[in-house]
Amino acid sequence: MLNTFSPVFNLRVDMSLFEIWREGSPIFIDESKLSFEYVPKKLPHRKSQLKSLGHYFKAFVVNPGSATIKAVLLGPIGTGKTVVAKYFGQQVENFSKQHGFSIRYVHVNCHKDRTLFLIMHRVARRLEIQVPRRGFSSQELIYLIWNYLQTSEKYLLLAIDEADYLVISEDKDILYDLTRISEDVYKEQHRISLIFIFRDLANLAMIDSSIRSALAHNIVEFKPYTAKQIYDILWSRIVDERAIRPEAVQEETLELISELVGYDKGGPGDARLAIELLWRAGKLAERSQARSITSEHVQTAYNTVFPSLSKDILENLRKHELLFLYALTRTLLLKGSIKVPLGIVEKEYESVCLDLNENPRKHTMIWEYVRTLRSLGIISTEISKKGYRGKTTLLSIPRVPTKVLKEEIEKILEKMY
Repeated sequence: MLNTFSPVFNLRVDMSLFEIWREGSPIFIDESKLSFEYVPKKLPHRKSQLKSLGHYFKAFVVNPGSATIKAVLLGPIGTGKTVVAKYFGQQVENFSKQHGFSIRYVHVNCHKDRTLFLIMHRVARRLEIQVPRRGFSSQELIYLIWNYLQTSEKYLLLAIDEADYLVISEDKDILYDLTRISEDVYKEQHRISLIFIFRDLANLAMIDSSIRSALAHNIVEFKPYTAKQIYDILWSRIVDERAIRPEAVQEETLELISELVGYDKGGPGDARLAIELLWRAGKLAERSQARSITSEHVQTAYNTVFPSLSKDILENLRKHELLFLYALTRTLLLKGSIKVPLGIVEKEYESVCLDLNENPRKHTMIWEYVRTLRSLGIISTEISKKGYRGKTTLLSIPRVPTKVLKEEIEKILEKMY
């Protein structure tokens, strides 16, 4: 019997992997240009948003220190808010270098950093500021960052992505503190300007009126992409960014993705989903040694992704948010319904907690979970009409295949338990 730990066995495995890695791809030129983190050279159909930002931040960019500017990017997931903010930040940095001063752009995602301390700690790390080991408060970190900017003659454009999390945070002062950073430590020059990125208009409407008044003047809206716009974005990634060999993509392939995703065709209008579909379809074609990506590859890929929902969102949900969402998927599948009352889901959630030896949270916290999941675009809520006794909140999962979502949550729960 062959010893599976023998050098011979390992050599054979390594050789087969080496062959995969060394072999050129008939599909991809540079698949990293299809990643969510990549900032392309061109942003099709987002020129007007970039121009708006250019006008709003002109005083801060042309004459740094003269003013603190705050702007809001508002729109559903996959509408280009993050990539526009990053592209704009790159242009601001380049312009400042050309004109003999230094504006640094820092992007913080509140998906993971949900407290003022974590946000400021992330900013300090991005600016390569040495933070002393002793415990610092968030306010001390703010002054540390400000002193760094002042002594090094630098300025900061700070983007707060997924700011929706700050609205539903237990600490209600985070947004207030962020909007007042420059005023609180103002010393002759305004060193910091901010971009806040929101998904949900309802969350923006929920914040305190004093904070809302500070943000409401410079709002840049992002609408879901149409099928034609999705097609243009994909074609730009292929031709302008050279992510995929043009001869490896059939026109009907791009048309199919555009039809599936385009908002005017009943899709979510989510460019992230479209790009992920193209990448997954490309990997399927590559694995099957096909010379081009076909409609069949796209259809297979579509069955494996979550429209409007990526796995990292699920993995970063808090434990009981995930358990509640799992209870909702189980209830929808059990009832065979599109919408179910909140009360029934609460009972299923209690059953899930009992099975996992968890203490179920009270109704007040469950409402917080509903608000969080709704703000992330995972679930929808509406008040019941005829056919229900009294008024109740109905929950649904409109754009995610419920069975597939349930299976993915089960995988995460298996790791947790």
